[in-house]
Amino acid sequence: MRFSQKYGMEGEELREILDALSERTRYSILEALSQRPMTGDEIAESVNRSRSTVEAHLSLLLRLGLISRRRDDKRYLYEITPKAEAWLNQEIPKTGIKVGKRYPKFGRLPSSLPLSLTLAMAITLMYFFINSFLISVPLWLFSLFFGLLFAPLCPDLRRFLLLILASALILSILPPLFIFQSNSLLEISLSFLISLSIIAAISIPLWYLSRLLMNRAGICV
Repeated sequence: MRFSQKYGMEGEELREILDALSERTRYSILEALSQRPMTGDEIAESVNRSRSTVEAHLSLLLRLGLISRRRDDKRYLYEITPKAEAWLNQEIPKTGIKVGKRYPKFGRLPSSLPLSLTLAMAITLMYFFINSFLISVPLWLFSLFFGLLFAPLCPDLRRFLLLILASALILSILPPLFIFQSNSLLEISLSFLISLSIIAAISIPLWYLSRLLMNRAGICV
């Protein structure tokens, strides 16, 4: 029996499903739900995307009948449907598309945080040495660059805050080490708070605005 006949699908619906699964995040959501039912927050964590981004994808997958939703106590649980499982198992029409090859497994990206953290530390070190030994660069300008750079690289606000903390810490402890200043613990703490406040006040709104524009433009990163 043909796939479209088995699941009562018309040609237009078939094309919609092909379009839906051509997007990496939606395919990753289905793969995550194939393991077990999940809440929206669990799905967002599993596919390493923001909750707002995941909500938009879930709405489309629900409409296409690829997932279902049920009430469990005070939360909603999302589950994969037999139709979606058939796609994941490559029971698809003979369109010449190999799902397993075209849509590789992405799932959770546990290495994304260490990589982002390493990149943030490297950029902060570079800024410190340029600002200290080559040319004076204001911290607000560094903060602008920081927010713009990590908007596409770090989709989760909590992780972005961790990057800001690491950057502010580096900028507070490096001067005593490399410029041989006799800073007291109080001065280092004040320097940390000042750096943290400036970077956070400038980079967080810029990061949020950039993420919002990317989501509206359909750029799901």
